[in-house]
Amino acid sequence: MNNKKVMSVLMVLFLTTLIGTSLLATASAHNTANDQSTWTIISYAYMSVAPNPVGVGQQVNVCMWVDVALPSATLENEIRRHDYSLTITAPDGKTETHNWPIVSDPTGVQFFVYTPGQIGNYTFFFSYPQQTYTWEGTYKGDIFTASNRTRTLTVTEEQLPTPIDSYPLPTEYWTRPIEQQNTYWYSISSNWLGAPFITGAGVAYTGGQQPDGIAPESAHIMWTKPLQYGGIVGGTNTQILGEGYYEGLSYNPRFGNPIIMHGTLFYQEPLGNSGTGGDYLSVDLRTGQELWRINASATGTSLVPSFGYIYTYDGPNQHGALPNGLLVASTTVANQGTVWRTYDPRTGYLTSMNITNVPGGVNVAGPSGEYLKYVLTNYGTASNPDWYLAQWNSSRVFGGGLGTNPSNWYSGRVNASLPACYDWNTSISLKGTGWGVGTATRGAVPLVIVDDLLLCVQGTFGGHVCDSGATVTQNPANITAISLNPDKLGQVLWTQTYQQAPENNTRYISTWDPTNGVFVFSDKESFANYGYSTTTGKLLWGPSYPPDTSSVDWNFMIWHTPFTQYGNLYTCGYSGLLYCYNITTGQLSWTFGNGGPGNSTAAGLANPYGYYPQFVESVADGKIYMVGNDHSPNSPLFKGSQLRCVDAINGTELWSTFGWGNMMSGNCAPIADGQLTVYNPYDGQIYSYGKGPSALTVDITHDVIPSGSSVMIKGTVTDIASGTQQNEQAARFPHGVPAVSDISQSDWMEYVYMQKPRPSNVTGVTVTLSVIDSNNNYRPIGTTTTTDGFFSLNWTPDIEGHYTVYASFEGSNSYYPSRAVTAFAVDPTAPTPTAQPPLQLPPTELYFALSTVAIIIAIAIVGTIIIFVLKKRP
Repeated sequence: MNNKKVMSVLMVLFLTTLIGTSLLATASAHNTANDQSTWTIISYAYMSVAPNPVGVGQQVNVCMWVDVALPSATLENEIRRHDYSLTITAPDGKTETHNWPIVSDPTGVQFFVYTPGQIGNYTFFFSYPQQTYTWEGTYKGDIFTASNRTRTLTVTEEQLPTPIDSYPLPTEYWTRPIEQQNTYWYSISSNWLGAPFITGAGVAYTGGQQPDGIAPESAHIMWTKPLQYGGIVGGTNTQILGEGYYEGLSYNPRFGNPIIMHGTLFYQEPLGNSGTGGDYLSVDLRTGQELWRINASATGTSLVPSFGYIYTYDGPNQHGALPNGLLVASTTVANQGTVWRTYDPRTGYLTSMNITNVPGGVNVAGPSGEYLKYVLTNYGTASNPDWYLAQWNSSRVFGGGLGTNPSNWYSGRVNASLPACYDWNTSISLKGTGWGVGTATRGAVPLVIVDDLLLCVQGTFGGHVCDSGATVTQNPANITAISLNPDKLGQVLWTQTYQQAPENNTRYISTWDPTNGVFVFSDKESFANYGYSTTTGKLLWGPSYPPDTSSVDWNFMIWHTPFTQYGNLYTCGYSGLLYCYNITTGQLSWTFGNGGPGNSTAAGLANPYGYYPQFVESVADGKIYMVGNDHSPNSPLFKGSQLRCVDAINGTELWSTFGWGNMMSGNCAPIADGQLTVYNPYDGQIYSYGKGPSALTVDITHDVIPSGSSVMIKGTVTDIASGTQQNEQAARFPHGVPAVSDISQSDWMEYVYMQKPRPSNVTGVTVTLSVIDSNNNYRPIGTTTTTDGFFSLNWTPDIEGHYTVYASFEGSNSYYPSRAVTAFAVDPTAPTPTAQPPLQLPPTELYFALSTVAIIIAIAIVGTIIIFVLKKRP
């Protein structure tokens, strides 16, 4: 059984023991000046063995306790029950004994897991010996009597059903909340909390790395939402015909630092020319529906959330993430330093929680969602330094810590600089001054592994004399690795000296791979990379250069931003090419962008670079999402820039569509719950990409047909993502937006949402048709592919009777599946009428009939002659 599940059971018992403890506490005082007697308190032993009966080889849970907790026992003190003993006698008479000299739980409950290996009856004997209360207080010297309990366990050959660990992953469209019995759904769901929880988030030129969940595998658009007036201004009253609105791409970036929690997207709107200052919004990630908006500057102080906070609290009576989490805004207040204020993400309510004097330092996500800060301080002097390294922990400030607890999660005022807000503060051996706690100089990758090591850096590694952002010196730099292992906390693991970069290169620690133990030096001017060991600080490989292509020199214009993931080192930039190196060897594995269709970022005459500059927006689920960009682009923006999804392992392009990056905002493109959400400067809108719902209809016009006839089965498959109901899309597609194949998805989405021409080569989706016939046999009858969302199949039933028709679209990378049902009947063939033989008259009747006819003819002839003669008379 999971320990947390066990603890939940124990805490229920704990509540019961508290009642008993309170009764003891209200007893008449003794061992005082008026009562020096020793009390003998009767004990009652209890034990549960479950499940009972159980199958051989299956686990049982044994819980043992003695009535109430000892008086005054708490988590913080050492008052405990002693010397529990459990003797188990197997069906064959063999025994085993387990002892607990001290019961660690203050409630006196001891948990034990046992697996019986024989069929038959087991005897469990729990013994608690007499115990004297030895701690100070009212009950000191009192005696708690011995007690015991016996239980019998029946073990059978028949096995109990294995309890379900989780219901399966979804095969259909899903939304939040995720029902708790669907445990495994954690693997497809995720949040985007911002730095430090998403590596690289919110830092210029460094794509955010999402470690959890899934990411979109096609260009299917879920919804779009205007962020500002965007696209073409229109008319002739502009300096350049066809000029667009300013997108904020230089130093007024839009959509900076978006956050996603519990399927909800949070972001700030721009105000005027500024990329910030507007309202702060909450939007449903699946639908784009606005949930709430606030003026985050209404108090006169900008309180725009900086990060999301989801903390898992594990206390005596409560387990799990604290409700709703928090949106945390960081600001500066006079005499209070850095101040954190918090919002309820569900409502936008500004809580009364007020955390003052939050320290600086390197920020790292902790194992339970806490915000850890590593603070390096010299308590000595420049000539006689005395360095200390401390770990500050947000859970000691809110979320059950020093300032608040779960009962008042949204309130509390705490001075975060107090010593109680730190997990530890330890002396470390660093020589000299100028040390900084480990962080990558370019990017937001902290050189820290929680409970393992931290790299401290002294000095710089090389600066070009003409680079205004570089420190120029001839002095070597130093890196010292400090142990964060609790058993070796503060010990120096290694220290290394590094000479300045050769040939006047500007050198930085650009990134690292803590899993493979490599940190990387990158040189700006030469594009060289070097790999060093986090275990020894020594060179592993390098220099490693990108291939010399016609566009590689453009990478100098903006740092080529290496990052690590999946055991690789990736670099890209203005060259338009994405390079992948093996992080342990430095060898080039593949290059994306220099090949043919599906592997080309060539721009031709569209821009001066020859290629479309490529910058990584996000990395998730084995995929790299990157987009074309420029620092100070002309208006209108150059055409043809693409948002691309590339397989991070082999460099294959999985999909691409029109898009322009948001470089100066830190390439913010959050990925959560399988959706990628980006700002597209081409039209000033937010786009959300992901796998969406579909709808299928099926119909039969003539639902009763005669046997031997064919039936026409027809229907539609449409895209019903919320974006298809937006005003423009609903007006253009009154009968619904047709669903199309993955291979056609990019062109189709550009037609539906980006006002591009209707593609002529779109392929539809496959629909499978099956029936249950009148003999109750289920069988497929054919497949067909939609055209413009419509499908049809002409089929001739082979037997008579009632048919149920099932039409199914099994889904794709773009859509979840959909199904529909209809019915028809085949009636028996109507009997053919029998032909009657001609009438046969007897000879006499025939003679009479002929005579009659002859007489009539003769009369007619005579009559005709008479009329003719009369007409001849004069």
